[in-house]
Amino acid sequence: MDQSDRGRSKKLLLPPDVTPDHVLGLLELLRSLGSGIDSMYVGDALGEDVDLLPHAIDVAEALELVVQRSGNLELTERGRRVAAGNPKTVKELLHEVALKLEPISEIVEQLKKKGELPVDEFESIIRKHYPTNFEEALKNVLVWGAYLGLFKMDEDDERVVPIRLPRAKRGERV
Repeated sequence: MDQSDRGRSKKLLLPPDVTPDHVLGLLELLRSLGSGIDSMYVGDALGEDVDLLPHAIDVAEALELVVQRSGNLELTERGRRVAAGNPKTVKELLHEVALKLEPISEIVEQLKKKGELPVDEFESIIRKHYPTNFEEALKNVLVWGAYLGLFKMDEDDERVVPIRLPRAKRGERV
């Protein structure tokens, strides 16, 4: 790892079927059950599809909301604040770490460069990351973009436009 990679965390490809509700539901459950819950128990308690839960956990980890220690899930400080927060606080806390998810990071980078993305360019980004489940991913990325207050489709469904783009921290690339 060279110096430029140090301190820069790896980005996670957002699973096409994990919504903000899945991640927030996971946090609510962890908050209500307490710290250090076995991830197998979490799956039983949530009643989620066994294939979906690991992906929701991955997203929560990428967003610095949970950590896994010895097979147990624990809320981080950010995760506790999100689980206990009001909608505005939750969105702000998630907005701060949203660039840890692809293709959200790539879309934000393009919006910063161009100001807006024609729908075909947006779809091209989505298709590049999700060649097999494009339609599901397209909808989900738009849900995440709007939920995080980053971007949305315009009223004519012709362009993706920014809502409020995060600023890169000093020395950090988007």
